[in-house]
Amino acid sequence: MKFREHCGGLAESMETVVEVSDHGALLEHIRKLAEPWPTFPPVTPETVHIKPYGRDDRIGWNTHIVTVDGYGVLGFTDGP
Repeated sequence: MKFREHCGGLAESMETVVEVSDHGALLEHIRKLAEPWPTFPPVTPETVHIKPYGRDDRIGWNTHIVTVDGYGVLGFTDGP
């Protein structure tokens, strides 16, 4: 699946796109993003949520929103 961070406008967000192989790889990527912030909430299967968000015809994604408990919206994926 593809993951992009939630930041600025769509063009800026698309500059952060990475491919991850599965949910576990997505969690590892999120942990790496969180490393610079020691107060970032724990990143676990229980605290990271992926929910359908709608089709984005600008980029051709069936977008899913990625949130982290205690943080909020972190980014978006092109699948669950």
